[in-house]
Amino acid sequence: DGQIVDQGRFGLVKDRLIRTSRTTNFQVPSEDDSYNGSNSQSPGWKRNVGSRRDRKPELGTPASNIRKLQSPGGCTVLVGRNRRGNEYLSLSLARGNDIWMHSRGCPGAHVLIQNRRGGPQVTDECLQFAADLAIFYSDLRNEAKASVTAAEPKHILKPRGAPLGAVKIREEWKTFVGRPDRVPEELKMARDSSGQTDEYHMMDKAKHRRRTKQAAEEGQMKRKQRHRERSKAREQ
Repeated sequence: DGQIVDQGRFGLVKDRLIRTSRTTNFQVPSEDDSYNGSNSQSPGWKRNVGSRRDRKPELGTPASNIRKLQSPGGCTVLVGRNRRGNEYLSLSLARGNDIWMHSRGCPGAHVLIQNRRGGPQVTDECLQFAADLAIFYSDLRNEAKASVTAAEPKHILKPRGAPLGAVKIREEWKTFVGRPDRVPEELKMARDSSGQTDEYHMMDKAKHRRRTKQAAEEGQMKRKQRHRERSKAREQ
């Protein structure tokens, strides 16, 4: 009887593994597969490290808010897609000898060159590539060139009470000149195909300003109405 119960449990476990094989990479062993006692992995489980690294991050995770690019020198360059991605990049991913960049004096994406032990050496071409990205993914994207601030991760701080994605630079390392027209063509095509053109951004910002002004006016009217109601209540 005990053997029958074990077989039933085995069947339930096997069914669950098959249903979740897409996320766990479980492969059902065939009858020809043999288990090698010297191998510490269980039969049917195969680690595919390469494909795991190449897999796109799931939506909703912090990594999904980061663009991952490669510089001419082979360095990994990370770019924040939004405020959440900027904060995750600057305060969680940046460390050690990495190089952090941001367009000077205007909103834009946080850019990080990963400079890790055993990795490619950061060259002047890598620095220029990152500086161009910092301007391309900023409000200065229509300028021919603009200044880019670079700093070490240890000097990137989060002020108390600052909004999401806002950081403070305690000490600047260098200043670069970014030229947005020099970024790879596929990045320009991706921005154009997304529909987020410069005209779109201008219209979106104008709409946001109108909504903000309207909300402020409505709030002021409500406050005046409450004040009048309180005054009447006192008179009575």
